[in-house]
Amino acid sequence: MDAGHVVDRPFRFGVVFTGNYGAREWSETARRLEADGFSTILVADHYGNPMACGPLMLAAAAATTTLRVGSYVYNNDFRHPALLAKEAATIDVLSGGRLELGIGAGWANEEYEAVGVPFDPPPVRASRFEEGVEIVTRLLAGETVTFEGQYYQIHEFEGLPVPVQSPVPLLIGGGGPRMLRTAVERAHIVGFAPRALPQGGLESGDFASLEAKIERMETAIALSGRTDGGPERSILLFSVYPSMDAVPAETWIPRELLPTSPYALIGDVEAMTETLQERREKLGLSYFVCFDHDVERFTPLVRRLASTTC
Repeated sequence: MDAGHVVDRPFRFGVVFTGNYGAREWSETARRLEADGFSTILVADHYGNPMACGPLMLAAAAATTTLRVGSYVYNNDFRHPALLAKEAATIDVLSGGRLELGIGAGWANEEYEAVGVPFDPPPVRASRFEEGVEIVTRLLAGETVTFEGQYYQIHEFEGLPVPVQSPVPLLIGGGGPRMLRTAVERAHIVGFAPRALPQGGLESGDFASLEAKIERMETAIALSGRTDGGPERSILLFSVYPSMDAVPAETWIPRELLPTSPYALIGDVEAMTETLQERREKLGLSYFVCFDHDVERFTPLVRRLASTTC
């Protein structure tokens, strides 16, 4: 596969955080990422995480000047889209226009059960997500929205405050065909992830490759009439290790898939650099995200590749 027809985009790098942080630690972490060339500090949105997404983004923005802040990703089922749009616009205003708004349809059934939110079948969550994304997008554009959907009804609700960015970059995270189609239609960034299972969790075999998803997405881009190459392509690296010997016994990705999985990065700095360059050339991936526990292993790559073009 050759992604040469995709609009060339520079490498960008982000880190997604899931833990518990003190005020000084969090500020210092954000400033360190900014100094090392990371584009974005990202915060996961899960009830199981000890801290909330929005306040962490604002605190990181207050401690830095150029670092972008993002949700990776807000769960559409946990907030009404009118409230999410207002929260996102507020963060964009207070960060001086540095928000990347990531939204997904949810996949972790155990957190739904923990707080008593029904974990509906995938088609229901996907349909509700599509309605939510439309509402959020229109409100962030400053519209006064009236919407009569199956899941949401809104009557003459004004999108305030008005964000600094126009538009606010929207990242849609997911792995199924319907989510990718929605990303092509509405998103500025697509965050590739393995498919969610109907009963919750992620499909382990879907860590193997991205080729089929890329092909479906490129077909959808061609049919959509987009002339910008489609959404910027981002992927979450679940495993970053210097060698297979360093990989722990239990990982998100089945061990036999790790050497070639696009969701993993194995090798020394030179090998990892070549791997990322190859994935951008062949798959069009340019925005790579790691977890917070992999920052030290990932930072040398960022220093080499941040902002470089093809």
